Amino acid sequence: MPNETLLKDAERVARLVMIVILLTAGTSKFMSGGSFAAYYADLFQGDLRIRLPAGLVTAYLALIPLIEIGLGLALFFRRVRIVAIHGWFAFMLSLTVGHYVLQEWSAVNDMLDYFLLGLVCLVLPAHDSLLARPAFARRSGLRRGPPASRCFISAASGLRRPRGSSRR
Repeated sequence: MPNETLLKDAERVARLVMIVILLTAGTSKFMSGGSFAAYYADLFQGDLRIRLPAGLVTAYLALIPLIEIGLGLALFFRRVRIVAIHGWFAFMLSLTVGHYVLQEWSAVNDMLDYFLLGLVCLVLPAHDSLLARPAFARRSGLRRGPPASRCFISAASGLRRPRGSSRR
């Protein structure tokens, strides 16, 4: 089983990726001057198998940047991390449904990656702080694996092993 600190670091990376995705997307939509909402509102009124009311589409498109920025900021805080991750799932599900309604099949498939990112973040343990190193790591100078001076490369197997370890 991997070291708990390593699992927490993996969760930290996944959560930071989620934060960057959400904050970048939300900021971009705010800076678009309404062109994002206008573009997608027109697409949703096209010749589609599933027709949604224009008012519902327009209202949700106006909320999307707020949802993205809100979830991105919420993911910074461990206290609301689980709620924010479930919010991520709900938001990504809504985007998946939107792509399905628009009959954008490749985009529907692409959304699975975002669900997996959220799942990684959900199942892994988290550090107490998103950005701070754990106190014991600062005190002890925590390293991963044995020091390089105690390792060698085995000519027969090409694997790194500490010196003095028995070969089987």
